[in-house]
This record gives sequence, C-alpha cells and structure tokens, in this order.
Amino acid sequence: MLRAPRVSLLLTGDEVIEAGLPEPGQVRDTFGPQLPGLVQMMGGHVDTSGRAKDDLDDVVAAISAEALDELSLARASGDVLITTGGTGSSSADHIRRALETLEAEFIIDGIAMRPGHPTLLARLQDGRFLVGLPGNPLAAMMAMFTVVGPLLAGLRGAPFPETDEVTVGEAFDELPGRSRVVPYRLESGRAVAATHQRSGMLRGLASAAGVMVVPADGCVAGDRLPALRLPWIS
Repeated sequence: MLRAPRVSLLLTGDEVIEAGLPEPGQVRDTFGPQLPGLVQMMGGHVDTSGRAKDDLDDVVAAISAEALDELSLARASGDVLITTGGTGSSSADHIRRALETLEAEFIIDGIAMRPGHPTLLARLQDGRFLVGLPGNPLAAMMAMFTVVGPLLAGLRGAPFPETDEVTVGEAFDELPGRSRVVPYRLESGRAVAATHQRSGMLRGLASAAGVMVVPADGCVAGDRLPALRLPWIS
C-alpha cells in the first residue's frame, strides 16, 4: 500500500467568517473545521489550508504552484488540492475559469446528481489533482463521498470504498437526468429520507445511517437501491 495522499485545502468565499455571529450576507465556516478529519477518515492527510478571495486573479494565484509556495502550501507537499465553493457558472464563481486559465485537464465537469451537481475534478499541469467542492455543505459532502473518497483510495493503492444495498421504505418521484443522493435513516429495516437534508444543512447527514442513491426515474417502496457508506460509521 502506498503512503497516505497529501492534501491541501483552499477555502473560498468572501461571505465566510471563522468566528462570531454572522451578519446579514455572511455564513460561518463549515469546511475548515470538518474537512481535515474527513480527509483523514478517507485515508488522506491534510498538510496545509489556505484561503482565497472571490476574485479570479486571486484564485488563479492561489491554485498555481508559485502562490502555493508563498502560502506554505508547497507543491511538493500535495497530491490533491481541494477547493470549496465557486464551482458554479455565475460571475461570482471563479474555480472553473481559473482552471481554464491554468490550462488544467478537466476530468469531471459536473455530475448528474443532486445535491452536488457542480462538482469538479481536474488535473493541474504540475500533476496535482484538484477537486472543486460545491459551496453548499451537504452538496460538498456528497462530492467528498463520490469523488474524493475514490480518488484518495486510488492514489494510495487501496480498494474503492465499498457500497451497500438497502430496501427503500418510501417512493421517490422521477428527477429527469439526475440521480439523487439522499441521507437516510432506518425505520423497521427500510431506508427513509433523513430530515434536515437541504443543500445547506448537515444535521440530517450527521444522524444518517448512510446515503442511498435514487435513480433519475425514481423508485417505489420495496425497491433495492445502492447506498454509500459513511466513513465515520464502522
């Protein structure tokens, strides 16, 4: 088995604060406290963490090897760079444009799932992988489970994370063109959607037994669905 992949974090969002009560237009940082521990559960090791402003030039500089050296996010210390937020297509989102500026190779440019559609995976010209997590916390966690976990396993020569199969206890309508990844709890041995699972919420995931994958054409009670294991549940 190879060594644990070395991961750097680049957190974006001018509206994000690390302490105190958020004022209108601000949110508390959810990624800084939780990502290092989650990466470790997935077999990686976070060496360093930095922040970038919501500005294209600043994001380009922060991703580039020269700026990482200046931020003590040395090129030699990282196999994977994980960014948070800014993966959408609005004028305020800069990760995709920064990758285009740096002539990165896009491996995943969006995933047909909800939440987590604007997830990115790219290879930088210096060989590092970059995973762009969506800015909403639950969407970012789905990207961690579906992209970061398998990536870190592959880099260290380990098997991909195992999946389960659950019997669903309720019906889900179709969602054309997009699968749903749904935190679930068990009721009488069947999987039902956990409460508090909008894209900006983590409460439902914290109390979930796993994450079931509902196909785009929906399902009915009694169907068997694939499910992702949560790395903190043995």
